Amino acid sequence: MEQTFIESVLPKLGLNNLLSMQKPPLSFTYDREGDALHVIFDEAKKSDRSALDKNDVIVTKRGKKVINMTILNASRFISTKQKL
Repeated sequence: MEQTFIESVLPKLGLNNLLSMQKPPLSFTYDREGDALHVIFDEAKKSDRSALDKNDVIVTKRGKKVINMTILNASRFISTKQKL
């Protein structure tokens, strides 16, 4: 799933440079039942703020720094041949 995510989902969200970042994500996890993909850069704190954007992506920030992202309905970005 991770390789499919990197090749298919990131470019569609305009995030294809995610892994070349100075501090790449700590982990990627996919919740098949909830069809949600979690990208974790750092452990969230109670004071962090989350917001849902127009692409059904929940972005959690600490100030201007993105802490984690949850991509809802993640399978919409993957063709039927690639689905798990």
